[in-house]
Amino acid sequence: MKLLKSLNFRNIERNTRWFSSNVYSDIIISSRVRIARNIEGFPFPLQMSEKQAELLLERIIDAIFSKFKSRKKILLYSEKLSYIEKQFLLERHIVSKEFVEDGLPKAVVIFPEEKVSIMINEEDHLRIQGIQEGLNLMKAWKKVDEIDSLLDEKLKFSFSSKFGYLTSCPTNVGTGLRASVLAHIPAIFITSKNEMLFSALEKIGIMIRGFYGEGSEKIGNILQFSTSETLGKSEEEIISELESVVKLIIMEERRERERIKKSRKLRERIVKEIEKIKRIDKINTEDSFSFLSFLALAKDLNIVSVRMEKINKLFFEVLPAHIQLKEGEILTEEERDFKRCELLKRQLGEICLKDLQRELN
Repeated sequence: MKLLKSLNFRNIERNTRWFSSNVYSDIIISSRVRIARNIEGFPFPLQMSEKQAELLLERIIDAIFSKFKSRKKILLYSEKLSYIEKQFLLERHIVSKEFVEDGLPKAVVIFPEEKVSIMINEEDHLRIQGIQEGLNLMKAWKKVDEIDSLLDEKLKFSFSSKFGYLTSCPTNVGTGLRASVLAHIPAIFITSKNEMLFSALEKIGIMIRGFYGEGSEKIGNILQFSTSETLGKSEEEIISELESVVKLIIMEERRERERIKKSRKLRERIVKEIEKIKRIDKINTEDSFSFLSFLALAKDLNIVSVRMEKINKLFFEVLPAHIQLKEGEILTEEERDFKRCELLKRQLGEICLKDLQRELN
């Protein structure tokens, strides 16, 4: 069954490589800043009728295309996308899980050069998010703030002098801003320091979520760390507080990586995890992320010889929708697992395994 009718996924992939170019090259994969905005005169999406949603959707799109005539942008209507294509956008962190769900008419506008996307009619009328590689929260915020300010000239946002920007979820009221980072922290998990660290972070209001944010699980030792309530704080204060916490997470991960370097037992564990790929012919998404995580850590510890670019490239390629869109057809879970294993072995097998035996001797 061919899928590539409404979405040229190769074009989307090419224009959103900012997210995967630095995946395993550093502890912090990416920084994300998202703001929620709603338009005066319209109810929140949960209370909107379909007709209201359609009217609002076109009004917002007209405003975007009017204010950003000269900028490169990609417009995708949710109703024109298949389920697999929506999953592809979710896997690339361009849209949210709520956007993928059926419901009111929705759309997303992608600004590749600014590394910004705008979801329309998700939980709020607009969700403007900017993503930057590594720890670059302020840079992401400036890109989002610029687009927000220009749209504010065309669209009247719901704002209270007492509470700030009004949003569907009370925790977003105020600035409407949520800042987060995706962190790859395998050493913290290997040395079992995660529970103590996470307990301390939660006590100071840091939210810890999985790979896709709220409601998702950790895969491949990757977690999202984000701010919680924003009421009473400025955007700069929110970002500065999170950056300070993230720097402590980076220090802890580097400390534990040094500990692993000095422990033959821990290095052997990493080697054995990587070697498992030789004995299997299929692998699920979670296990493939674990494999890539251990491989990236082994590269950082000089245990294996493999180009980090290869590992980074596979970060998205092993995901279900990416596999199916590349193949051009819907695959069963087992078929995807076989394809995924073939891909990993073809791209990394001989290269990444050649130095393992020497490490154990």
